[in-house]
Formats: sequence, structure tokens, C-alpha cells
Amino acid sequence: MADRVLAGGTTQIAVSLWAALHGLVSLELAGALEGVAAETAFRSTIDAVLRGWATSDAFPGLRGADMVP
Repeated sequence: MADRVLAGGTTQIAVSLWAALHGLVSLELAGALEGVAAETAFRSTIDAVLRGWATSDAFPGLRGADMVP
């Protein structure tokens, strides 16, 4: 937030991350995600949510980053 990489309120960003991760945790607890698939899902979801909140200036750099294995 301090570097102006993300646009939006901290509460809004936190809630969107919480909602996305809550869904993944629910899937994991239900046995639908495990091991490498779970790790990949968590990493890619966090990346996607943060990219969604990225400022237009920061987005090209985030878009080009190879963050998901």
C-alpha cells in the first residue's frame, strides 16, 4: 500500500484475499485439494487476487512476473 502498488482500501483487499483463501481452505478440508495441487492453487490465487488490485502502473510488471510454477 505504501508503495502504491495496490489500489483500494486495505479492508477491501484483505476481505477479497480472505474470501478467496477461505474457499480454497474449504476445498482442501473437503479433500478436493492436496499436496502440490493445493500449493499451486494457493499461490496462483494469491497472485491473481493481488494482480486484480494492482494499480495500472504496477500491473504490467506483475503481469510479466512468472510467479506460478
